[in-house]
Amino acid sequence: MGRHRTPAPPRSAGQRVTVVAVIAGLLSAGAIVLSTSYSTFSSTTNNTGNNWSVGSVVLADDDSGSAMFVTSGAGANQINAGTLKPGQSVVNCVRVTYTGSLASTVALYASATGDSNGPGGTGLRNYLHVKVEEGTSGTFGCSGFAGATTIWDSATHPGAASDLLSVFPTTYAAGVPSALASWTGPVSRTYRFTITVDSSTPDTSQSAAASATFTWEARNS
Repeated sequence: MGRHRTPAPPRSAGQRVTVVAVIAGLLSAGAIVLSTSYSTFSSTTNNTGNNWSVGSVVLADDDSGSAMFVTSGAGANQINAGTLKPGQSVVNCVRVTYTGSLASTVALYASATGDSNGPGGTGLRNYLHVKVEEGTSGTFGCSGFAGATTIWDSATHPGAASDLLSVFPTTYAAGVPSALASWTGPVSRTYRFTITVDSSTPDTSQSAAASATFTWEARNS
């Protein structure tokens, strides 16, 4: 005879809920394990070799430390400036060279001026006329000077005695601009100075003396 199987008693609703809950819990745990075991893809790129430097603004001249005009004797290309008289002029040149890498604007001014009265009590600075020409060639002493453009005299600065040393600009902002609007190295310009004693200089200025330091300044534009 075959064995008779006794049917299992039906499960209650509570038991079925428990089984479902257990299965759901196992699935949830598996999901957590799976999510923490994934790998991460990545990629990078870079830009190497970056560096920075600044340009330069460099001016020099060819005077070799010598003044264009001296009162103790004859300077290059001029008579003895210590023996000047009304109406007389002295002339000299200096070459200015720019070797900077930045385009710059150059201006000329007198960074220092001085005046010493003569025995009669009158100075000389108010009686010295200044004419400045900017040339494309030439050296200290005016050898080879050429290509001149007048940048300061009574015609370029009209007005009563407006070319006098006493009113010559003393700052870069007010300075006499170069005829070359922008200097980019290497470039040179030669400046010819003509200093003239006014023909109406009074007797009280006899033995008077004046001095000046002419300065060229470049500022990058």
